[in-house]
Amino acid sequence: MIVRVCAEKNKKLENVAILKGVIAIVFNEQKTFAYGYGLKSQGGNDFGDYHIIGCKDNDSFKFSVGHFQPFDGFYDEYRATAEKITTDFNEDDARKYFESYEDNSLSFLKDKFVTDLYNPSLPDICSDKEHKIFGFDEDLYPDENGEFHDAKICLLKDIKGYEEKDSFLWYSFNDCNDIISDKKVESLINAISNDMPGNIHFLR
Repeated sequence: MIVRVCAEKNKKLENVAILKGVIAIVFNEQKTFAYGYGLKSQGGNDFGDYHIIGCKDNDSFKFSVGHFQPFDGFYDEYRATAEKITTDFNEDDARKYFESYEDNSLSFLKDKFVTDLYNPSLPDICSDKEHKIFGFDEDLYPDENGEFHDAKICLLKDIKGYEEKDSFLWYSFNDCNDIISDKKVESLINAISNDMPGNIHFLR
């Protein structure tokens, strides 16, 4: 598994950050294919969603990025993305990873790192100050006219160990040393990020 998160800390907020981008990648059991989800800010509250497909290439992987998130069922699009790098794309294998809700699945990782003010767990995490800022009512719905109503957010507790640089918080997690070395991971993340249009770039 590989995870990258870019967020912006707001001085008004204590437990959450404003999300700017995410890359999450999981590997199949055979460690021959990788499937991922990408998100990048396009400015304001506009975001681009992307699916990522990778295949083994000697002692590393090569990746291809396509539009649409990998949870929408556009398998013709996913195949077209995969065919840029391989002729061995297996739709059934992809489905297992795009449609799984198990721990550390792509859906799990998206829900963990990409959320909003309607997350039912959020009020219990927020401070009294954040409750007021988000304008939670008695039913714990946020103020529709609030400053952060349309923002994508992440929880600071989920990106512990982040690095602060250029006014952003950068979170990295690699659990793939038996598949790709850390050095090669950074190069691959750089290449994947280049293929995802947006206002931030995952580069270390």
